[in-house]
Amino acid sequence: RAYKKMKLLFQILTIALLFMTTSCCDILCERQEHAQLIIEKVEKFKQNKGRLPKNVTEIGLNDTQMHLSFYQLTSDTTYMVWYGLSLGESKIYRSETKKWTEEG
Repeated sequence: RAYKKMKLLFQILTIALLFMTTSCCDILCERQEHAQLIIEKVEKFKQNKGRLPKNVTEIGLNDTQMHLSFYQLTSDTTYMVWYGLSLGESKIYRSETKKWTEEG
């Protein structure tokens, strides 16, 4: 029974991933996906090391993709990730609220 549930969950996730990769092809989607990758890696790092990374190189990302989205520590226990939407406007994720906001 648990196997069937896991198999169904895997199928749903696979379909969702395929949908996201085919429908998300512009630069804003690429920025959003990169930002989400940073968040996932930061949270995993925090879980494993008990602290937040100082920069993206500590989570295995290199600086060559930093034009897509950005990571910044805001304190010892909080961080933000953001990317540009248009000139002067950004979409910002704050770890303390775990929510995205648009600012600019």
